[in-house]
Amino acid sequence: MKIISKFKDFYDYKVAKYGVDEKLVYTRKTYCEYFQALIGKINNINIDYRISESEFNKNLKDATKPINEKNIHNILFIGEKLIHLFFTENGVYTHFDIKNQEDLRKLTDFEYKKEITFKDGKKFNIYSRFREDWEYLLSYNRKKLITSDIDKDDIILNEPMLLIELIGESKSSRYLYIYKFTYNPNLSKLGIYIDEDFIWQSLVEFLSNKRSEKEIAPEVSNENKILSKGFDLKTSFRPNMKKKHKGDI
Repeated sequence: MKIISKFKDFYDYKVAKYGVDEKLVYTRKTYCEYFQALIGKINNINIDYRISESEFNKNLKDATKPINEKNIHNILFIGEKLIHLFFTENGVYTHFDIKNQEDLRKLTDFEYKKEITFKDGKKFNIYSRFREDWEYLLSYNRKKLITSDIDKDDIILNEPMLLIELIGESKSSRYLYIYKFTYNPNLSKLGIYIDEDFIWQSLVEFLSNKRSEKEIAPEVSNENKILSKGFDLKTSFRPNMKKKHKGDI
């Protein structure tokens, strides 16, 4: 894998072990989007409503009530692999750090919190709005978790790394939550440390699969893409033009 990036991350040195593959290029550009979800479930995210970071700061930030929790659960995708992140007062843990995996299935009703004990002996009440998703998250991959009708070319499915954070709820509706999607985050800057070989291999697998899909799938022309959506090439994109009907002069 070849990484093109303006920043260094803690797993980059693994290139010395695995080498550079010019055919697998990870363009590690970080950027953000914001989404709304009903009842705080990722698979209820409104994909049609997405807003850039600058637009969020300008138009939506003041209408969002931030989540006021010291210990909170977020999600990271590395390739197709889902990683649970637990941001706590003692740093960031992952589900690999949990002492007993059954802790993930002990959600207190209506409190949206789980008491989780980690391998270092630390114990925290972790806040999460994933609710019934908790029990199944360990078996989910990116495509299973985000179940909305997303185009296969959408960046949500195609960027190698994706961090999903619950940042707040709408001040106008108690059932509407705001999620921040960060593509290709700087993990070390966030205090997130995971096995470097796991990261490298997951990214290589993801990029390899994407490359194979492109090689297998035939290239579709712009004209065929337009026709597949039900448009007419002659009239649909020309202003003030209508199809001629029989009898028209």
